[in-house]
Amino acid sequence: MLFEDIDDAAEERIRQMLAKTDYAGSEFSELYRRGWSFYNYSLMQAAQTEDAIYIRFIPGENFNGCKGYIYLPPLTEIGNVRAALNLLISFIREQGECACIMALPQEYIDVADLSGVNLEGSNPDYEEYLYSPSDLITLAGKKYHGKRNHVTRFVNTYAGRYVFRPYEPKDKSGLIELYAKWSAEKEDDGTLMDEFHLLALGLQMTERGKTYADVMEIDGKIAGFALGETLESGVAVVHIEKGEIEYDGIYPAINQMFSKKHFEGLKYVNRQEDMGLEGLRKSKLSYRPVKMVKKYVIRVCAGKREEAE
Repeated sequence: MLFEDIDDAAEERIRQMLAKTDYAGSEFSELYRRGWSFYNYSLMQAAQTEDAIYIRFIPGENFNGCKGYIYLPPLTEIGNVRAALNLLISFIREQGECACIMALPQEYIDVADLSGVNLEGSNPDYEEYLYSPSDLITLAGKKYHGKRNHVTRFVNTYAGRYVFRPYEPKDKSGLIELYAKWSAEKEDDGTLMDEFHLLALGLQMTERGKTYADVMEIDGKIAGFALGETLESGVAVVHIEKGEIEYDGIYPAINQMFSKKHFEGLKYVNRQEDMGLEGLRKSKLSYRPVKMVKKYVIRVCAGKREEAE
């Protein structure tokens, strides 16, 4: 297995392989890996076999978890997961490493050979929320009664004053200003700087047609926006969604309008994790996820067969 630095050609191969899978996590989004410093994208590497792609990286500074390389789940069709994981575990041992394979979804764990490895349970703080696209688009039924009311009130209150439109390059400074205002009173543990970097990169990728963004304008002023993409696996990822809360109902309105515009006919909408933040968790649960993407970790050390926990 030969690992080489990731380039544009490698990203295209990742997209092609992703199209053969039902993988619902965000790890194989180029923007996600490039945007968050944890992934240390400039030093990230990939290897490819006939039926799988393997990605590894050494995490960014201030990470106190796994030492050495961290590997993403082998990207492959579900019928090949067991063999691909076995190959990766054997490779790690042959290299004389101690390493982690992170973000393994439940579907991988269900078919994996876990003998001789240390399996860590999924951390709820980093499990990703999956939603039915039709639920987010229609907001139908009693469970979305409150959300529908918020959207209706927003539309009625700002009728003739708002427009929800595609992002244009001239909007960049306005979006950055809105994000700076939103983040000004928040305590930053590094996450805000990462998200700011992801926003700037995401707007560049939108201008190149790799991602998409939409702007909510009220009275000629940028009042909110959303940035997302559709992965080749048929899953949409919402990377960032911000709004001026002085406009009543703006978040439900952006959510519903963005969903209607981009998510029709997809398998899932991934709105990512809540990082253990109670307010964010409450908000994500209020949209009634249909599934959570689990995030198991396997620890492997060379020459050592550990008892599975």
